[in-house]
Amino acid sequence: MKRGTILLSLHSDRLMPEFREQLESAGGGRKLLISADETEIRPFLDEIEIALGDVPFGLIALMPNLKWLQLWSAGADFVQRFPALKELPFQLTTTSGIHRQQIAEHLFAMLLGWNRCLPDVSLARREHQWLFIKDRRLDVLNGKNMLIAGYGVIGEAVARIAAAFGMRVTGLRRDISKSPVIDGAQVEHASKIDSLLGEADHVVNILPFTPETRHYFGAERFGMMKNTALYINVGRGATTDQAALIDALNKKRIAGALLDVTDPEPLPGDSPLWDMDNVMITAHYAGSHPDYSRLAMAFALDNFERYNSGQPLKNLVDKKKGY
Repeated sequence: MKRGTILLSLHSDRLMPEFREQLESAGGGRKLLISADETEIRPFLDEIEIALGDVPFGLIALMPNLKWLQLWSAGADFVQRFPALKELPFQLTTTSGIHRQQIAEHLFAMLLGWNRCLPDVSLARREHQWLFIKDRRLDVLNGKNMLIAGYGVIGEAVARIAAAFGMRVTGLRRDISKSPVIDGAQVEHASKIDSLLGEADHVVNILPFTPETRHYFGAERFGMMKNTALYINVGRGATTDQAALIDALNKKRIAGALLDVTDPEPLPGDSPLWDMDNVMITAHYAGSHPDYSRLAMAFALDNFERYNSGQPLKNLVDKKKGY
């Protein structure tokens, strides 16, 4: 039986010299196409059996012989924009897990910066101002309650760091049987969120984007939080009703928001979020890492061995659920 083509679709900043040799070795005689250019990919659509990387989403449904798509990202929410893909038989996998440490550290960089007023100090430095911050504006993490919605591998990494700060963590997930024991952390079923929001000092959103999680955090849930609570989103922007968040921030229903993701992205220049003193924004780079692409390729090569030997693939996505 003739083997199909492997497509590696990565832009130049993610394409490492060793990737060609690694894939040729793993490919078992399959032809290798390396391109992120749609016009270069189109002539080979009928041949592609395996696609890896940042594959142009609009081309996926045009690959009739696609058997496996390995994303370079943790999320697969693009399936919601291309619903026809849910019915196609190819296997879809993500690199979920390779981001855990950097996202967890990024979250705490934002949180510590907020607690110690570092954005204000940074602005003052540019003006050559010696800015003394009064005690009442400063805070510590020790003894605080953190509630994590979407408690997977990233949430577990967050919980381990939180424990080192002496925080109490409650993680929310649908299947509580899969959670490891972490000191200072307890796991509850996701359905309990509304009864727990009022106890949290920090509400962390690491939810995937699915039809069920769209605007999961909206006016009602912001109204359940303490007015001293911080809302932190390092998951997906569309899981937050952004208009409701802006309203809650304007009316001081919550103390502030730390956002690595927004809806849409990039965040438009006229969004009120840019001008709010109680908001910190980073441009969806919490998961970035100098060796990110090598970590992703190592994960893909492990899955390649599984694919070639007929074993179950890691991080297999249920396309209908979106995660």
